Amino acid sequence: VRSGASDLGFIETPLAVADLGQRVVANDQLVTVVAPDHPWATRATIPVEALAATPLVTREPGSGTREALEAVLRERRLGAPTSVLELGSTSAVRAAVLRGNAPTVISRLAVAAELDAGTLVEIDVGDLVIQRDLRAVWSPRTQLPPLATDLLASL
Repeated sequence: VRSGASDLGFIETPLAVADLGQRVVANDQLVTVVAPDHPWATRATIPVEALAATPLVTREPGSGTREALEAVLRERRLGAPTSVLELGSTSAVRAAVLRGNAPTVISRLAVAAELDAGTLVEIDVGDLVIQRDLRAVWSPRTQLPPLATDLLASL
């Protein structure tokens, strides 16, 4: 969007982007998930301290998902999560957790089908709730094309 290659983008960063036009179009919650054979899958709940102390499959530094998790753990003075595997996309994280034995913190929207199918299990992490806004962003220096305007209006 900044370079002009796209008219409209969607981001999940927990911070507003001052140099772009933007609008919150949805809300999402980050959840902790594991494969069904992970030891946490049968536990009623785990403490947030256990999550913070466990190596996770994570997104890359700078991703909105990782920034949101790090911010919540920082607020609780638990430090940044340790990555057992760091990946550049949500789909790669989801695939790694489906095939591996490490948990992740990921968008509930991104794993809804797997949760419904039982191929991933959502873990209750006590009082840990990570909500975030999903934003549409555009350059304020140019007018959005009609299709982008229509899409934005429909959200």
